[in-house]
Amino acid sequence: MIITFNDKQQKVEEATEMANSILKNSLFYSKIREKDNFDLSTASPQIIADLIEQSDLEFKIDLFYPSGWRAIKYRKTFAYTDSRFPNTLFLNLKKLNRNSISIAATIIHESIHALDHDAIDYTFGHGNNSSKGKSNTAPYWIGNLANKILKGDFDSKLLVFDQEEDDDNDYLT
Repeated sequence: MIITFNDKQQKVEEATEMANSILKNSLFYSKIREKDNFDLSTASPQIIADLIEQSDLEFKIDLFYPSGWRAIKYRKTFAYTDSRFPNTLFLNLKKLNRNSISIAATIIHESIHALDHDAIDYTFGHGNNSSKGKSNTAPYWIGNLANKILKGDFDSKLLVFDQEEDDDNDYLT
């Protein structure tokens, strides 16, 4: 899998480079393979690690500003994917007031959704967009693993990738 970003937004460029570095990191894959299972998944962690590692999926990032119908539906979310554009991550411009590591973890979280969509024989999403009780689903757990590896801190707080909380509590649970 390779993640691309073709715009001029330094923080997102840095985050994209970080996300791609995670996808080349052997520790990332070994930690996924060590996991017993994921909630809401028909694939084992070992299979998901193999799918990520062997994927030739090109996942691109597009920025959006939540206005019109998007302002209602996506104003508090960091990013989303759309089945009409399965290889695209739509990253919310209003939610970039955080560090590049957090954005990179969001990119990894959303890339797992793209891979889930691409994997015909398996499913490994997290159901609805509520973050409650989702920390052991593949997108949440793997996104948080990326965050921990990039921070070099395996005890760091969990990130919330589907924002429903108020705007002042942007990304930490």
